[in-house]
This record gives sequence, structure tokens and C-alpha cells, in this order.
Amino acid sequence: MRGQGAAHDERRSAIVEAVFALVDTGGVEQVTVRRVADRAGVSIGRVQHYFPTKDDLLRAASVAINDRGTQRVRERATGDDPGDVLRAVLSVLIPRDEDERRLFRIQQSFETYALTNPELAEHVKQGYTDLAALFALLLGGNETAGHQLLATSIGLAGLVLTGTITPAQADKILASELN
Repeated sequence: MRGQGAAHDERRSAIVEAVFALVDTGGVEQVTVRRVADRAGVSIGRVQHYFPTKDDLLRAASVAINDRGTQRVRERATGDDPGDVLRAVLSVLIPRDEDERRLFRIQQSFETYALTNPELAEHVKQGYTDLAALFALLLGGNETAGHQLLATSIGLAGLVLTGTITPAQADKILASELN
């Protein structure tokens, strides 16, 4: 019997993980259906069953990164208080361990690739638009402050990733922005 189920989800996840591994070690240019199939240990046909094109693979992997971030926010938010949710979102945006640094590198690779790929660019733009809108909502409806906080947090994440600042320093800067 075909269709949705645990095996379906596991195969799909293995394929997305293969995309992550290829992008993290060699960039988006390394992603081909054949390489993803080899890395995931599945046939080319299996990959194409779930993701017919390279862009479908990249979009799914980008969505998976966003979904992981959303899950981490849910785990870190201790209540429904807007300030608590805001702190949880910001804590997830700053990479704190190797897995978070890896996902941030991969997402940055997708975003760079999206600069020349209109369909993926629209996906990236929508993600940032949604995040800025969430920040604005959590900041009492201030759209400008939402965009400012988005820009600051993404910039700080990049500085943390390069080792320019520590996550603790990024947290201090974000705390000063919120006061």
C-alpha cells in the first residue's frame, strides 16, 4: 500500500538530510538528484518520486530547516506571553551549537542560491516577511521595529557563525535592542 505513513516520512527525511549533507560540505552546486540518491542510499527514481527537481529538493530542505526552527521555538517558549515568545524566537535564530550552526550555514547557502532563482527567492522572501510580521506583532504592531529586529538578529547570527562574536554577546546586543 502506497501513501503517507512512517516509512514515507522516513524516506523523505533521509533524502532531505542528504541534501543538507551535500550543501554543508560543498554548497548548493553539489546538489543533483543522482548525488542526493547516492548520499541517501536510495534510487534516483525514489528521489524523483518525492522531489522531481533540484529546486524541489532545495525548497523542501529549506522548509525543513524552518520547521526545525519552529519546533525549537515551541520547546523554548514557556508560555504565551509575547515577550517570552519573542525571546524564544530570538534564541533560536542565534546558532548556539554545531547542529544550529550547520543549519544556519545550509540556509545561507539556499539564500545565496535563491538570488538567481526566482521561485526559491520567493520562498525565502516569504519566510522573512512572515518572520518580520511575527516580530512586529510581538512588538505591539510596530512593523518598522519588526524589520529592524529581523535584520539585527540575522546579522548577529552571521557574526556568531563566523566567530566574530559569541552567542552571549549576540544575546546582549538583542537585549539592548529590545529595551
